[in-house]
Amino acid sequence: MRTKGVRLVPLLVIASIATSTGAAAREPVGLHSALDQLTRQRKFSGSVVIRGSDGVRFARGYGMADPFAGRPFTPDTPADSASLAKPVTSAAVLLLVRDGDIELDAPVQRYLPLFPHASTTVRHLLSHSAGLPLRDSAESLANKSNASLVANAGTPLFPPGTAFNYCNLCSITLALLIERVAGVHFLEFVKDRVRVPRAVTLRPQRLADWTGRAIGYRPVPGGQIERFDSWEGEVFYGPGNFSISTAQLAEWGSEWWQSRLTPIREMAATPARISGKGSGLSLGNWYCARGGRRCHYLGHHEGFHHMLYWDADRRVSVAMMSNNTLAPGLQQRLQRALVAFVEGRPQAGRRELETPLAEAQVPLGRFKLASGEIVDINVRDKRASVRRAGIDYPAYLIGSHISYVPGLDVYLAGGPKDGLRWLSLYEDMQGRRKSERK
Repeated sequence: MRTKGVRLVPLLVIASIATSTGAAAREPVGLHSALDQLTRQRKFSGSVVIRGSDGVRFARGYGMADPFAGRPFTPDTPADSASLAKPVTSAAVLLLVRDGDIELDAPVQRYLPLFPHASTTVRHLLSHSAGLPLRDSAESLANKSNASLVANAGTPLFPPGTAFNYCNLCSITLALLIERVAGVHFLEFVKDRVRVPRAVTLRPQRLADWTGRAIGYRPVPGGQIERFDSWEGEVFYGPGNFSISTAQLAEWGSEWWQSRLTPIREMAATPARISGKGSGLSLGNWYCARGGRRCHYLGHHEGFHHMLYWDADRRVSVAMMSNNTLAPGLQQRLQRALVAFVEGRPQAGRRELETPLAEAQVPLGRFKLASGEIVDINVRDKRASVRRAGIDYPAYLIGSHISYVPGLDVYLAGGPKDGLRWLSLYEDMQGRRKSERK
């Protein structure tokens, strides 16, 4: 949504200093230089915070939180969380499951009588397989509470539990369910039980009341920018709408390799099941590497693009927040670069940033990936769809020729000679039409 009355100004570029000399001394080699270069090239505005078992290792801001007023982005700048609220909501549910207060396969109506669909279970909501429709537009969501959105949930798009459909209304429903079961407000529960930092809040209904925050923006022709910001009037919560800083996000990420959230970590990192098949998303709303010891999730809304990553073996969390509408070809590359720098692979990190995903038409058909896996790229309901391991995932065009696939966290583009480029945080593969294989 474009904010009315936008003001166009030249983009100002500065980089803030690290928050402490101690953190600077433990910074991953080459990371600050790489992010500073991206900022000077006007490709990145935001902040990155890395926490380890020894505390904060990296905390820097780059560019402008408010480019229209010249206010810099720092690790403590609050921003729209976008979908990074989803794993918080899922963790709260899983804690209640562990405590015996919720059963995963119980009908939602057992805990939330106003929910209109008798056959939908809690597991369906967590796995994005409830089929709940929700128009994600400013007009359809403005000034509507969780209760009003849940009570008026439309007819499911498919029988619950039989297919995948990225579902914001699922998390809205889960937040309301948590309140009914726990007897306290959602925000208080996630602070007390899920270890969300105490200073995190829900965003105010009016953007004018949300002071000191990052403002989303995007470039326009002529070297200028315009607002591409959070929506007015949002009062729901569960799938988004935290006001949270990069430092707070990294702090919460570190809870996944400390003692406080480890009792539910295995359950949270376990792939969700849809029609008996393993989903690309976990039950706790994470994308995880094989083994479930490294997981991440993304938040994307208008000009905002964020990532939270944690590694239980290295005991490290990485939070990145941006507000400048990252170019589609850079989004996954930047995320992969951050992980490479944290793992002590600065050359690999630099290569990621130097080779953005090229814009090329995504071809249709059956493809054999470099791993030997077969995937199908087809059109369903006028939208590209990826079939992997027996589950269909809708794809969304985010660039002129780049598609993003929620549920898999995969960026797709065409490859040489009508091949396929498949890029996720944990996989970088080429695919060839299966018919080309002998």
